[in-house]
Parts: sequence; C-alpha cells; structure tokens
Amino acid sequence: MYEAQTAVNILAPGQAPSQPSVRTGSAALPLAHQCPESKQLRERLRAMASDLVSSWGIRAVGDSSGPASIPAGGRVPADIKTAAGLRACAENLVKRASASPEHVGWTMVTVVSEYWRTRLASAPSGRRLLLLPDCSVAARNAADSLSEATSTPRVCGPSCGIATIWAAARDSGWVVEPVGRAVAGIGSLLTGQYDGVLGVAKLGDLEKAFAMIPAFSLPVAAVPFKPCPTDSQAGSSQTGCAEALAASAIDVEWVLGLVGVAGGGAAPVGDYLPLLRESAEMFTAGNLLALSERLGLGSVFGPAPGTSVGPSGALSVASSVGPLDATACMAGDFLTRGGKFLRPFICLAAHDALQEDQGQPRRELVRESVKAASVAIEIFHKASLVHDDIEDGDLMRYGRPTVHVDHGIPAAINAGDYLLGLGYRVVSGLPGVEATTLRDLVAILADAHVRLAQGQGAELWWRNGCDKRLTPGEALKIYGLKTSPAFEAAVAMGIRLAGVQPADAGRIGSYSLHVGTGFQVLNDLKDWSGDLENNRRAAGDLLGGRPTVMWALALERLDQEDAESLLCLARSAGRADADEETIGAAIAEARRLYAKAGVFERAADIVAEQRALAAAAAASCRWRRLRDVLEFLLDLAVPELAASQCQA
Repeated sequence: MYEAQTAVNILAPGQAPSQPSVRTGSAALPLAHQCPESKQLRERLRAMASDLVSSWGIRAVGDSSGPASIPAGGRVPADIKTAAGLRACAENLVKRASASPEHVGWTMVTVVSEYWRTRLASAPSGRRLLLLPDCSVAARNAADSLSEATSTPRVCGPSCGIATIWAAARDSGWVVEPVGRAVAGIGSLLTGQYDGVLGVAKLGDLEKAFAMIPAFSLPVAAVPFKPCPTDSQAGSSQTGCAEALAASAIDVEWVLGLVGVAGGGAAPVGDYLPLLRESAEMFTAGNLLALSERLGLGSVFGPAPGTSVGPSGALSVASSVGPLDATACMAGDFLTRGGKFLRPFICLAAHDALQEDQGQPRRELVRESVKAASVAIEIFHKASLVHDDIEDGDLMRYGRPTVHVDHGIPAAINAGDYLLGLGYRVVSGLPGVEATTLRDLVAILADAHVRLAQGQGAELWWRNGCDKRLTPGEALKIYGLKTSPAFEAAVAMGIRLAGVQPADAGRIGSYSLHVGTGFQVLNDLKDWSGDLENNRRAAGDLLGGRPTVMWALALERLDQEDAESLLCLARSAGRADADEETIGAAIAEARRLYAKAGVFERAADIVAEQRALAAAAAASCRWRRLRDVLEFLLDLAVPELAASQCQA
C-alpha cells in the first residue's frame, strides 16, 4: 500500500483494476479480509506496533547522521526500511500476537501509521489532510434517495462515528475531505500543500494514491477498514451506525488518537467515547420528543413523531406547519442540526464520575434527570448561538444557513427566547430531584445566563463605540464572561446532581474561567485560518468588528502610526460595500502588522498560560474520577499543541 513492493500489487499504467492483494509467502490474500475481526486483537497489534516504533527512538539516540528533523518514532532501522524487512517485522508481530497470517498487511500499515503519528498530530493547522469515508448508514440512505455526490463525507446524524471524527479533526486544524479524493490529496502532499495525510478507507480505495509512496519517506498514514458485505451490516433499519462501524473494523477512538485529540492518545477518548455518543444521541428528533413526553412538556420541540421529521432524524420546519407550532418546530430543528455537544457531555461525565467516586449506586430515575439537565444546558447554548449569529451577522452555522437567514431576524430572536424559556422549564421539572437541588440548578443556570449577557453586552458596547481601543486584560475579561459560564454551569450541575456542592469539589469556577478563556483565545488564532464549517473568512473577527485579545495585543504593541493603520484597515474592510480586493488587501496588511507586533506568538503563549492555570485548578479537585474528567475536558477544549499549530 505504501510502496510499490510493500503491501499492494501495483497496477501498471492502463491495466484494468483487479482485486488488490497482499502476498504472504506464496499466497495472495484479498485485502478485503485483511482487518482483524476482533477489536481486542486490533488493539493488541496496535500496542505492539507502538512499542516497536518507540524502540526505534531509543536506538536512534546518539546517531548524528541524516537529517536533523526525525519523527517521534526515531530513525527507522535499516533492516526494516526495505519491503522485505517491513513485512518480516509485521509477520513477527502477528506471530507474537497469535494472529492470523492474513493480518500481516494490516499490521504493516499500522506500523507505518504509528511511525508518523506524532508528526501528523503536530503539523500546522490547515496543512493536514484527513480522508474520511461516508458513514455506511448515510451512504445507504443516499443511495435509496438517489442523492447527488457531496464534497464532504456523508454522516447519519449528530451521534454518527464519522461525524465525531470529522468534528474533532476539524477543530484540531485538519482539512477533511471524502476518501474518494485520495489521489488528489496525495498529489497535494507531493506538491507541498499538505504536510501529512491520514486516510480512513478500504485498502483498495487507497491503492492508486498510496502505491508509489515509500512508507517511511513521506508522512502518509492510514486506518484500513473492510466494506460491509451485506445490507444488514451496512446500516439497515436493524443495524445502527455504531454496529456498522464495528462490522467494518473502524475503531473511532483509534482514529481520534491519530488525529491528535486528547494529547494524541487513544485511551482517554476510548474511555469517554460512549458518553460522548450518548450526549450527541440525546439530540436526535426521537429522543427529544421522548424527553418532552417523559417530562410532560407537550410538543415543545415540534410535531409528534412521524410528522414533519426529516430523513436524517432532524425535525423540519415544513411549510404546512401552523403558526402556533412554528416556533417550536424552528427551535427543535436547530437543536438537531449538530455540534460537538461538549456541555451535555461535561454534565453527564461530572455526575457519573462523582457518583462513582462516592461509591453511590446508579439510580436510573436520577440518571434520566441528569440527562434532561444536560439537554437543558445545550438548549441554553443553542439559544445563545441563535442570538450571537444575529448580532455578529454570521450567515452559516453547522454547515447550514443560520436561523435568521432562514426565517428572518424577528422570528430568530423569538426562537432564541423560546429556547431560553424551554431550558428553564426542563430544569424546573426534573423528576426524582429534591427541591433544594432544583433551586440550586436554576440558580446555576441563571447566574451563567446573566454573566453571558454581561459579556456579550460588553462586546456590543465596544463594537458600537467610536474608540476601538481595548486592553488585553479587558478582552480576556470579556472572554471570561462570554465563554466560561457555560463550561462552569455544565460542570457545576453535574456535581450538584451527584449530591455535592460545587464549591466543595474544588476550584471549579477558576478551572472553568481558564478553560473558557483558553478556548476562546485558541478560536481567535483559528480565525486567521478560517472556519470552513461556518463559512467565515480568514480573520473574520477583524472584519466583523469583534473585540479580540489579538486586536488588543496589536494596538498595545504597535507604534502609533501602525496602530492607526490597523484601525483604518478594520474600518475599510468591515464596510458593507467593501469589495473582495479591498478585503483581501486589508487582511494581508493586518496579518503583517500582527506578525510585526508578535501577536500570534503572544496569543499562543496566553493559550498555554490559561491551560496551565486550568490544569492547576483541576488538580485541586479531591475526587479522582472527577479530576480525570476535568483533565480530559481540558485536553478536548484546549489541546496542548493546538495553539502552536495555528500558524498565521
């Protein structure tokens, strides 16, 4: 697969495709049968490959020959660089793992992927390409409906495993494209557009693209999977997305580890992956409607099941909806559009961890109320997004037009207000929860709501003022008000529902402040690379006239003449009638001024400082499993190397 003599029989130019195969001894085995059936066996072989690559780093110590820049795996031993050597190495691992000879080709790919793991995860943002297949459930639905080909991988809904990988990769600075564009992607690697490529695909699909690439010369890795041979395995009505992924041997947590989520290790993500999926699945149409029925809320999320429900489980706002149902349908539709669902995950994870720390038995009624409270937190978050999109003039959200673009500003404002009221309504009626706890939960949400509005109000006041000067300290305080309260509310509600006062669990407020602030500064850095999902331009905050710490740093560090130039640039590029040439020139000049002032480097330092402060606050938590959750969230929201990867 990786070189002409290594894994895949290479087709000569013009030769008709045939069943790709890997040769082990004298037998040619179809690649479709290469993936180990058992996840346990796959994990064993991967661990052995990782240990092997780590040993190369030890052997390379003191070796001064060759280039100075060597992947984290070290220098490849000369006897393994050859096709025969790599195969012999993989055969040895397969034998030690008591695996079958037909797994040698898969193991060869895994060794090479482990070699490039750190190099891929640490490449600059925007210079790493991830090739993803369609979710088999979504592909089947598309085939049934004769949908046209898409420029992005198809996913089946918010809890889809492919969607989980896609969102995590995008947030970590990867460019994500369908695996069908593998040939063009590898070509872009060779021309210098990308610094690394990771492909999740059938070996046959990647054959032509990867065939002539020497395994240890270019940073190209892969996670092979086998196609589902039958319709029932490919995501029929009886088999869901998770089952289809398992049948295909796609281990989501392994891919996330190669992508670099949670510090690059797969184990922490693997531990929390079921909870991440549970959090996302709460926002399918069916589960939202079931929640409203369980709490006796009526049709607060829109119509009853079976009426005006979209093909992917999303609640739709059909033209036939009456005026009394329109707002509920609009709100329900927006809740099912997607997102990372970090806040409900945090609430669930904090509760479950603290309950286990205290040795409490699991009570299903309380657990269902925790899930409902987690939904309420996301409802509040979604309400803030509806209003923020109006105030910021954003046109896209979750890859679709924003609510105000779809339905107009007055209707969108009303939908946001509706969501806020709905969030309070859900929390106030949680079954099986004591009245004092309900009172505390409402207070936690109300406090977060007030602080969020204060932060947004400060931003709007600044944007409407004549003086655009802002100190870095003021910008960070705005961040603390706008971003941190939602994190704090999610953690605090999970803790309170486990029977503990948040103040008794550790420095939760300080932790949330620094996680939220670091998260926002990191987003500022990412803004200069563009946000493909929401269709924002490079440096969108500058054009939108939003106050950022990077803007404040530039004004603080530039001399008077350059500072005035920056102010003029923002005014000219932000005009409604500004043409593309004016905008492009303004962004280029602003980037030059930011670089001159060392803004990108200082912003990355601030992210690191906020991360360190958050880690120190998490360490104060006296509950071990809850502390693990806080540390995992920190890795998820503010990855250790993410800021350094956001190159201007």
